[in-house]
Amino acid sequence: MAITTIDGAIAGMQPPVFFSKALTGTMVAGRPHSLFYLAGVPGTGSTPSPGIDGEVLTSLTGQLPFTNPVSGNTYLSRFVGRATIAGMLMLCDRLWQNSGYTITSTGEQTSSASQIPARDMNGTNNGAGVFAAVEVSTATGAGTPTLTLKYTDQDGNAGATATNMIATVASSIKGTFYPIGLAAGDTGIRKVESLTLSATWTSGTIHVVLYRVIAALELTLAHVPTALDVLSSGFPRIYDNTVPFLVFWPSTTTTSNIAGVVNWTQG
Repeated sequence: MAITTIDGAIAGMQPPVFFSKALTGTMVAGRPHSLFYLAGVPGTGSTPSPGIDGEVLTSLTGQLPFTNPVSGNTYLSRFVGRATIAGMLMLCDRLWQNSGYTITSTGEQTSSASQIPARDMNGTNNGAGVFAAVEVSTATGAGTPTLTLKYTDQDGNAGATATNMIATVASSIKGTFYPIGLAAGDTGIRKVESLTLSATWTSGTIHVVLYRVIAALELTLAHVPTALDVLSSGFPRIYDNTVPFLVFWPSTTTTSNIAGVVNWTQG
């Protein structure tokens, strides 16, 4: 059953999920950073290793703790975050990931990826509201390639292409998270078909991640917490087997500590 009242949300409130991540490397203003590989609470995430065809995710070492409800649905009831610099903190669901790209290759690297799990914005596996990013798990070397992703869109149309929205740089640190755009008219990604680098990145390890944004916090002041609640968050549905993780968009080129609390409500 769906929760449809404030009283229902309060009655179904689960214990808080606390997170506190160790000091990041030197992030760059406006360049997103995945907190998945940082030590802290929860601990360091496991580096993807399923190969280029990837894996559908239902749980993962390093995710924020999440347990399916005994019955009914799960929703986000509160999301609190603070950082030592201003920025935007996104709570996301990690649906799919892969590994195995040759970072020195400039040819198309094709995968026979499976379709995402039924956790898009509508609770289906069509891909509406599902986005892609190239995530760095070992720092890259020299080179500034354009990243071209070929994918199947939310309507099942194969062969759509899009590129990174933020320019790549040499020596991208571990955790750098390069979002990929969408082709005109698309609203999401159902599965990955290939990745092409326009130039060698010389060294390092990268992965494609498919994810859904659950909520985003505006951290306008350093050290000052910001919160979303049942009303201001829009009360988004959290589907069974969600794999929650965090992405930070820094406003300053520096390091940061990031901490906060997530509350789910179920019923």
